[in-house]
Amino acid sequence: VVLPAVCAAWGKAAPPPPPSPGVLQRVLDFMVETLRLAEDLMIPHLPVGISALDTVLAVDTCAAYRSAMGKERHPWLQVFVSCAICCFGGTTMTAVLLGQPPGWLGSLSSPTAFIIGYWLIFLCPGDVPYKAVTRIFPLAYVLNVINCMSGAHGVTSWGSEKALHAFHFEAVSAEAAAVHTRSGFAGSGPFALLCGTLSGCGGGVLGAFLCCNGASPQWSFSTPPTLRKPSAYVKLAALSSITYYCLRNPHSFLPWAQDVVPTGVAKVIVWVMWVAVMTAQDVFKVADPLGWVFPVLSPLVNLKGEVGGPAEAGLYEEV
Repeated sequence: VVLPAVCAAWGKAAPPPPPSPGVLQRVLDFMVETLRLAEDLMIPHLPVGISALDTVLAVDTCAAYRSAMGKERHPWLQVFVSCAICCFGGTTMTAVLLGQPPGWLGSLSSPTAFIIGYWLIFLCPGDVPYKAVTRIFPLAYVLNVINCMSGAHGVTSWGSEKALHAFHFEAVSAEAAAVHTRSGFAGSGPFALLCGTLSGCGGGVLGAFLCCNGASPQWSFSTPPTLRKPSAYVKLAALSSITYYCLRNPHSFLPWAQDVVPTGVAKVIVWVMWVAVMTAQDVFKVADPLGWVFPVLSPLVNLKGEVGGPAEAGLYEEV
């Protein structure tokens, strides 16, 4: 019995090696891994862990605020609070909707990163970082690509994913709790879309609502310009949130299986969307790369730029 088995095993050919991934697959794997590592990347060789993404986000936000100020000067505390609102306002609104403490206050990492970004842009002797960020285009572009990672994670990891996995047992029935246990996802589709959109662009919308984005030295409650005419990044946050939800299909509302692509790939797709819009604006000087969205979709529901006003004569009078 043993001898034939040994002979058979000896004569069996070795299995062929798995095919090596192609160039595109290796590039995709690299992007997935880069985006995954960037979420928790800390600036090395420092005594305190400081988020690299939050530092770049703070530098970009503070630089945009200072550019909007022009030649005016604002009180330092007003500028500090205003930049904090524009920087972390989106994820803070998501946390409030979810009944959770804001994630950026969960450790010293994000607040310290914001303080460093604020100091570099407003207090550094000679204004060297501010001049470099605003005058050296390759540096500004690289920082914007990194900042797009924050936008992608805002829509996905810090927005939609939080909504999909936030669950309060006291707020639902026993039947709903049982369904959640089986499916692994909580919340609703619209709630996930809202949290993804808010985390992606809520800081800018909140800054415009409070007029604390540097354009005026006085705060005031006013209609945000993004509600009168949505900016490119508001539309981008909404479209990328919808795209991410459709790719994941967490509640099986859509006629395809859950996670038609791996979650990491879905996040990379959102990141590429943000980089594409940023590149169109900064490199090719396209004012609104997503300006085609409203003209294409609005006729489907007979939506115009403005609604209301006197009722128009039409089918009702004819009938």
